[in-house]
Amino acid sequence: MRRVVLDVLKERKAKILSAVIHHYIKTGKPVGSDVLIGQYNISLSAATVRNLMADLEREGYLTHPHTSAGRVPTDKGYRSYVDKLVKLQNFAVEEENRIRKEYEQKHSEIETLLSETSRILSGLSQYMGFVMAPKPQCDEIKNIELVQITREELLVILLTQSGMIKHKKIEAFVRQEQINRLRSFLNEKLRGTSVAQANKIIVSEIKDFKQNEMEIFKVAEKIGDVFYNIQDDIYIDGASNVNMISIPDFNDFEPVKSMIKFNEDKKRFMDIINRDFNHRGINVKIGSENALEKLKHLSIVTTVYKNGERAVGILGIIGPKRMEYQKMMSLVSYVSKVLNEFFKANGYRGRCLGK
Repeated sequence: MRRVVLDVLKERKAKILSAVIHHYIKTGKPVGSDVLIGQYNISLSAATVRNLMADLEREGYLTHPHTSAGRVPTDKGYRSYVDKLVKLQNFAVEEENRIRKEYEQKHSEIETLLSETSRILSGLSQYMGFVMAPKPQCDEIKNIELVQITREELLVILLTQSGMIKHKKIEAFVRQEQINRLRSFLNEKLRGTSVAQANKIIVSEIKDFKQNEMEIFKVAEKIGDVFYNIQDDIYIDGASNVNMISIPDFNDFEPVKSMIKFNEDKKRFMDIINRDFNHRGINVKIGSENALEKLKHLSIVTTVYKNGERAVGILGIIGPKRMEYQKMMSLVSYVSKVLNEFFKANGYRGRCLGK
């Protein structure tokens, strides 16, 4: 009998917690017992509801701001809510078609596609969308171009098999015929190898230049450093999304300021997001679950996108803790699925991904 009573109590608490979070996500206002009884079909007395809400507060799932009688969810409350989303909400057919149509209209260049993906995530979520590009060190080299842009500057342009383009200016005072020789040498030695291997191959293969043409040797060394120092890229859209600020009663500007700061400091942002590279499925970090203090106001919903079974990169959205988690998780999941299809269709050949 006691077991039955405990099960009923647990079920009532779960229903009340879910209703509080649902109402708070919609309105941004503390939730009282009268709202729960009047709008959420909770057939209990006001006193019983207040007692259950007090229990949930003692257990760390709810809190109340200042002297308000209403409650708001804590990070622990949100976590319990998200963990119960066993099945992702299916996106409406028209939204799925909208996403797919956006992709079908784009060219096959991966940089264009990833930039559009962050825009799509931002546009449909009304928060901040981001996509981390495939790790360049794992991509294969398709072509290298060298362009003399001034008398003492050379532009190194790298095209990878995935369609990524990287370019870097270096100091170089060489003749056009030397540039032609160096271009031919680089493409012959590096085409089809991974970016991660490029610097090592250059170092081992330029010895003849050192003996015969010191100018080319020095330029080749600098080009090797370019490959060694290539960094990950991230595409971010919606950091100052006005719709974020216009959400009812979303008057705390801290989350928006945090997003803008992270948009300005992409390196730190990428370091944080990269920690989820080996995570499979949808990953949700809520407020204080995030590693950095500046993210305590925000929730991050991420997933990896793949080439076959290999993880290629990460995409997701960042928004306030009172977001519609089911919708955001479904959006991230579906966009990842479409991106997976693109990489499969375009034969991306990353060598060291998903390990």
